[in-house]
Amino acid sequence: MGLFSKLLGDTKEAEQVEKAAKSFLGDLLNGQIPQQNQQRQPAQQTAYDDKSSNSSYGSSEYDEIPAEPNQYNFGGPYTAYFESIFSSEFPRYSFEKSSDGKRTVYNFMDGDNRVLVVELMTERSSANMLRKNCARMGVPYLRFYYDHDGWWNKRSYVVERLSTVLN
Repeated sequence: MGLFSKLLGDTKEAEQVEKAAKSFLGDLLNGQIPQQNQQRQPAQQTAYDDKSSNSSYGSSEYDEIPAEPNQYNFGGPYTAYFESIFSSEFPRYSFEKSSDGKRTVYNFMDGDNRVLVVELMTERSSANMLRKNCARMGVPYLRFYYDHDGWWNKRSYVVERLSTVLN
């Protein structure tokens, strides 16, 4: 008697589920099923064009690097990419940067007032303490994942999210 027979009773359905599970696990162990957590290596982009398009899950743009400026075709580290947007699009605000190696946090300042906290972090983190602290203090908070498969952090996307809070 197998695990699924114990859960579902001694039925034909339990037998089929158990057989499918064993087959899947065998294929997985033999490397026949691709791993879901492999990191994407984006395609190289050589030029930008003026076409601005909406990125949505399931579209080819989700799978292919967009022609619009983004963190992968920027030509530098993702932190420099975001900082270039912060400086050029929101020059009214200064920002203070801190990093603990796992994430980078930017405090946007308008004079002495903190007006926004932006956190850049890996999608593999489930940390929410900074988000909760910002909510408790009434300070707007935004998070960007720098390594989420298919999320390019296109310039227009980053600017739009920041503008929603800062303008």
